[in-house]
Amino acid sequence: MSGKSDEQQPRDVSTLHLWQIQWVRDSFLILAIIFGVWLGYAMRDITIPLLVALLLAYLFEPLVSYLENHPRFPLGRIPVIVGLLTIVTTSVLIVLVLTVPMVISQTTSLVGDVSSGKIRTQLEQVTAKYAPEDMKDDIQQTLAFLPSGKKEENPKTKDIATTDSENGGLLTIAKQTGDVAMHILGSIIRFGILVVLIPFYFFFFSLWFPKVVVFARSLIPDDGRNELETLLAKMDAAVAGFVRGRIVIAAIMGATLAVGWMIIGVPYAILLGIGIGVLCAVPFLGLVGIPLSVGLLFLEQLGAPEASRMAWWGIILWPSLVFGIVQALDGWILTPLIAGKATNLDPVTIFVAVLAGGSVLGAYGMLLAVPVAACIKITLQEVVLPNIRAWAHGDAKDPLPFEDP
Repeated sequence: MSGKSDEQQPRDVSTLHLWQIQWVRDSFLILAIIFGVWLGYAMRDITIPLLVALLLAYLFEPLVSYLENHPRFPLGRIPVIVGLLTIVTTSVLIVLVLTVPMVISQTTSLVGDVSSGKIRTQLEQVTAKYAPEDMKDDIQQTLAFLPSGKKEENPKTKDIATTDSENGGLLTIAKQTGDVAMHILGSIIRFGILVVLIPFYFFFFSLWFPKVVVFARSLIPDDGRNELETLLAKMDAAVAGFVRGRIVIAAIMGATLAVGWMIIGVPYAILLGIGIGVLCAVPFLGLVGIPLSVGLLFLEQLGAPEASRMAWWGIILWPSLVFGIVQALDGWILTPLIAGKATNLDPVTIFVAVLAGGSVLGAYGMLLAVPVAACIKITLQEVVLPNIRAWAHGDAKDPLPFEDP
């Protein structure tokens, strides 16, 4: 009895090391997680390719594992990874070759329309004709930030300006051309680094993935192992189901929207389709495609001869109809066939999580938002809420017990 009572006596805090105090360990763990997230954000040029490659290794792991251990044709892990990299890289290059010229053409056209003042002129016409009187001044002030395409000349200094332009014009043009060239070169270098780094990281992440899983499982304590593995399996199903499904669905929706809007004459349809396709990765976020497509078609028709203009109802109906057909394709065919019911993430949770992650950490936060939200939601459903219900019914003394009684 005396030995047992001695063990139950609290230890003197003054004789303990810091790491032996529970709340100190917990505080350091929380601070380490916060510091790790901040450091990853600060080094996002490095961590984003790492996260993308890790995500791809995670997404392709079922396929790699299946082909590696195929009962008839066991290929081995390295040949499967190399084959996947070859197929995916070739497919991406083919898509880029087919789409990049159209994207560049439409981007050049859009930049030209903005810099020449065409977009501003069209918006000013719409404002003057359709905007309420009490809002016209505010809209005009907002539109003043867009280029007008007009160059003002002072007649008193015209001759001096002409002389100065002759002397300094070439230098200005050279400087602007050099700045643009350096910006383009920097973008090409960054893109090239990503093209090289992501497959490089993916190869090693995919090669080591089974060992990482085994190592992670070895860290799970024996006490409660079954419950924790079940919880992690549900998290894995939710995250993998959402990510795998929505990436494929978003790509299909983006391509379909681009083709549909291009057929009915929406300007910059390829750019718009790609952009809305990316947003469609988050359910309902792609709804911004309706006002954008209708607005762009309206501006396009405003500059056309009156006799050949589309009817007002057609400007509203046809882009909305294209979007509605694609959404129906998503809801009735794509999501049930590709994503199924494995996500366990409702649209509101996904929408709020992505917006919160993007507002706090930008693209880095958006990459982490959905997995974190899925894990938090499953933890609440499987661990926290059952304990709270047991406490409310009098079956537990503490709603969030830290250790077994």
